[in-house]
Parts: sequence; C-alpha cells; structure tokens
Amino acid sequence: MKVRYTHALAAALLFAGCAAAQTFSSGSTGSDGDLIYNTAGTYNFDPTALGLDPSGDNIFNFKTIKIASGVTLKLQNSYLRGKPVIWLATGDVTIAGTLSLDALGVPSLGSFGADWIDQRQPSQPGPGGFPGGVGARPGTTAYPGLGPGGAPTQTSTSCNVGGSGSFATAGTGTPAAPTYGNIQMVPLIGGSGASGGCVASTIIATDAAGGTGGAGGGAIRIVSSTSITMTGTISAIGSAGGNGRSGGTYGGGGSGGAINLIAPTISGNGSLLVYSEGNGGLGYILLNAATNTFSGYIPYLTPTLRPLLAPPLPTLTTTPTVSITKVNGVSVPQPPQGAFQTPDVTINATNAVTINISAVGVPVGTVVTLNIQSELGPDQNISCTPLAGTMDSSTATCSASFPTSVSRILAAASW
Repeated sequence: MKVRYTHALAAALLFAGCAAAQTFSSGSTGSDGDLIYNTAGTYNFDPTALGLDPSGDNIFNFKTIKIASGVTLKLQNSYLRGKPVIWLATGDVTIAGTLSLDALGVPSLGSFGADWIDQRQPSQPGPGGFPGGVGARPGTTAYPGLGPGGAPTQTSTSCNVGGSGSFATAGTGTPAAPTYGNIQMVPLIGGSGASGGCVASTIIATDAAGGTGGAGGGAIRIVSSTSITMTGTISAIGSAGGNGRSGGTYGGGGSGGAINLIAPTISGNGSLLVYSEGNGGLGYILLNAATNTFSGYIPYLTPTLRPLLAPPLPTLTTTPTVSITKVNGVSVPQPPQGAFQTPDVTINATNAVTINISAVGVPVGTVVTLNIQSELGPDQNISCTPLAGTMDSSTATCSASFPTSVSRILAAASW
C-alpha cells in the first residue's frame, strides 16, 4: 500500500532583510556543525541517519558547507519528508560537486503480471515537489499529476501522451496545467507532476496501460552569511514520463523545481538546472547577492537577480498525512511497503470489507479517495466518509471488495 496526499498552497509574503551595506546574517545558529563531503562518491542526505533536524522542518543550521568535486549528494523526497530544503550557514558555502534534488526516474512497464503491475504507481518527486499520476488501463482513465501545476487528465481524442506539469512556465497538454509560484520563491515550493498516458478506446488488450507521468523537481534555498562559491552543479530536474504497454502512450513530463542562493557574494561558473526531462515547464532560479559574479550554465532560463534580502523562514507546521490503518480488521504495518511480492496485509473475504483511514493535519470534512489497483482486476476509485475528529487527528472509513490476487491501495486527500 502507498499513502499520498495533495494540497494547494497560496500565500502572499513580503521580503524582510538587511540593506547590502549592513552585516548580513543567514539566520543560522550553527547548531548542526559543518556539512562536509570531501571524498568522491555518491551519498544520500539523510537527516535521520545524520542526527539532524529532529523537529522535522527541513531547516538546517550549519556553520560551513562543502561539497567537493567528485561528490554527488542526493536530496531525495523519501528522506526529507516531502518538504523543500533550507540550508543556512554562518560561514562559506562551496559546491564543487553535484547537489541533486531531481525527481526519480519513472520505472518502465515490464512484462505482464505482478512484476509489471508493481511498477504502476505514482512517480517520486524531488523534496518539495509533487508526484506524477498513474497511466490509464482499459476502462480506467489516466490519473492527473499532483501539485498546483499538476497536469490534468488529457481530453484529446487522439490519445496523445499524458499532459506535462507546469511551474514558472506551462507544460504541454490539452488542457494545459496552470502556472504558479513567484520569483521571490515565497513560499518555497517545487515542481508539479504530469498526468499518466492514455489507452485508446479501440485497444482491447487486457494488459494495455499508459505510462506513469513524471514527477516535479525539488526546491532548495541556500543562505550564507559570507559567500557561496558554485563551480559544481545544483539540479532540480523534473522527470520524463514512463513508457506505455500494449498500445498505451507515454506519461507526460514533470516540471523543473526551484533553486534560491542567498549570500553577500555569489561566484563561480557551475550549473543550475531546473528544466524537465520531458515536456514539463521550467522552474525558478533566484540569486540574492550584494556582489554577484556567477557566470555558470543555466539552460533555457535567465536567472533572476535581486538585492541581498533574506525571506522569512517558514513556521514549523505539521506535515499533512493520510494513512491506511486497517483492512478488514487487520492492522497495516506503518509505514506500509506496497510491494506485490510481499503484501502488507492478507485477507480472505470475497465480500466488501471495511478500510480504516487516519489523518493528521487535514481539514475535518475532507473526503479521502482510494485508488485500488489490482493484479487481475480493473482499477477502482472509491470515496470514503468525510474525515471526522480534529485537524490534529481525524478518521474515516471506506468499503471495498478485492479480487483474488494482489492489490495496491493509494489514498489521497485534496482540499
């Protein structure tokens, strides 16, 4: 089983900061020490394993930051709670290697059966970005991408590829996804997901499926009290859509993400990448500096330059979550794995059974929807009872029948 949620954000905030002539502070307390990766190799930035950020707000208080040449440091959504990343430093920031907030690649749909259906799930964004939707099957339309610029399910009669996610610029599709965000990057947010590919009504193959839509790139803000030297690469690239099967079309591409660098001096000739590997929209790049000599590679986009002003830090809020807790009275392990080879729950019932839902940080009255994908049966989309309780803790129930074989449940709440 997988759990997901989507929500829209809207806010209007004004910058607050110091004039360039004054001493500039990133706001870092230095409590997280130095972040240094000197040895070439590929690493995952995992705050839990590193003993960082127990509050879970994704705001890190470093002294200095150094990502050496030959180092690839991956910031992945699963390790970073689905939130954008803010690195603060009291001293110098040097990035000579690669800092990646890219969306993960969409798995290819393989041979028919459990191995194939196990790949049919939403794509994974960079931290602060949004997933892409699953493709169609015969009798079931494709699912839209998530996020403020998530691509709607396509209405074209020619059964083209899925629609692409939008951000600063629009992705492709009919209808097209809306653009969103602002160059000040307040609030800080990542790219949006694409919709899945379609299956034409003339196709009768039972194993036909559209490809999964690509996910959006992540979002990062790096603030130094002294300087940022960028000779390496920071990337927040949206992923391309996955392939279809037996006549199904490709999914669309997720949009690029957001990169904001803030320091009295920004220099270097590195690369800043916020594009899409598919046809998704471009993201945002903003450099706030008193002295900016950065001359690096920024494909498809002219970065925005602004004075040395630091935006306000986000307040700590509870991350909205929706969880499936029981199926037919059987408790679901938390977190569920959603693997077809080793199901989280085994039930023996041909009639409709009760599915219990819990939520945190989701408005009371919101209707949770379940998408049930089965190895041998058609997709099902089911609405649960409205969430009841409080914003901090609410519950709901659903009723569904499961065909013999293995099924995956995806839970979503929109408000």
